[in-house]
Order: sequence, then C-alpha cells, then structure tokens
Amino acid sequence: MLIRRAGKEDIPVLARMELEHPGFPAWGEKGLAAEFEKKFSVTLVAEREGRLAGFINFWILQPQIQLNSVLVAASALKKGVASALLGKLLEYAGKNACTEIDLEVNERNLPAIRLYEKSDFKVVGRRPKFYNNTDEAVLMRKKLL
Repeated sequence: MLIRRAGKEDIPVLARMELEHPGFPAWGEKGLAAEFEKKFSVTLVAEREGRLAGFINFWILQPQIQLNSVLVAASALKKGVASALLGKLLEYAGKNACTEIDLEVNERNLPAIRLYEKSDFKVVGRRPKFYNNTDEAVLMRKKLL
C-alpha cells in the first residue's frame, strides 16, 4: 500500500468515495479543495493496487494535530487502509514535534471508535446533539511522548 500526499487531481475521486458512506459528513469537492489552500492542512491518500483506497485529513497546529477525517473506500474496508493512514499521521506528528492528536467522531461510528481506541486514543469529552442535532460527538485524544 502506498500512502502519499493528495493532489488536486485526486479531489473528484475522494468526493465520490465520500458518497459511498451515507451519513458520513462529506466535504464534497469544494470542501476538499479548500483544504489545499490551508498551509497547516495535510491530506494524504492510500493507494491499493493502483486505485485510491482512502484518505486522511488533519491540521498541524503545533504542538497539536487536529484529525478531521479518515475515510476508506467501500471496496477497501477491513484491509488495513485506515490503520496505515493513522500510522502515517503519527509520522507527521513526530516530524512536527506534536505532543497530542485530537479528534471528534460520531457516537454511532463504532468501527472508527474501535480503530481509535486500538490506536490508544482516549475519550476526553462529548458534545451532545453535535451531528444533525441528534447524534453525540465523542471527543478523543492521543497523547504522544
């Protein structure tokens, strides 16, 4: 699996990938493109067998990283894509002297919560009715050395 910086040419494929997951807070092409204009924003893509299999977006806000999105193509679920993307995020954290990673995740997104827990993220708070004025956001943090 290859993990690389996303290019603007990847945006249409990433936006279509978002649509494979109903209920996912999709950014769409406009939102994804906006991330390329922010100096502190990093979008990485995973490629499997020559095809985009997922992406991760995060902001480097030293000494913190804000993890904004991790998404895996439906055809690549349960194949280690999300774990590989998180691993690359940790490399960026180390290279940028970041001491913690924060994220929020929908309480209903149990596969993501399990992935984050497996990666030593801890629940640090909740935001009631954060998603669509119904679902709670679970706030998680990973402390780094």
